[in-house]
Amino acid sequence: MGLMDKFADPALFESLSFGEKMTGSFITMLMGLGVTFLILCLLWAFVAIMGKIMGVASKGDKASAKTEAAAAPSVQQVAPVKNDDEVIAAVIAAAVAAYQGSGGTGNLVVRKISRISGETTLWTNAAREDCIASRKF
Repeated sequence: MGLMDKFADPALFESLSFGEKMTGSFITMLMGLGVTFLILCLLWAFVAIMGKIMGVASKGDKASAKTEAAAAPSVQQVAPVKNDDEVIAAVIAAAVAAYQGSGGTGNLVVRKISRISGETTLWTNAAREDCIASRKF
């Protein structure tokens, strides 16, 4: 009868010495770690294979998107706007229009947009304010 058989039997477990108990514990630990590592490697391989499959599928979509983009009319140059607020509003409106025009069906939500003064950039402050607002009860 092997050490692991004695280790698994509660009646024989009491007869084991401290060294044998530690050896059995070490073997059990290594088996658990090995199984966990093996499962993680299999998951990694599955994700890598799915990534390659999705990459091949999205390349076909990109080719059709390029042909649609070539057929779409180009945006004309408009007169420059002098006010920064108008520029920011125009950029946001263009982003929303591009999102909706490209067939975006996600949950796009445009929240309150306000100018924040400070030494950091406007986008940093807006992101910070949005993050804080999303955590309020």
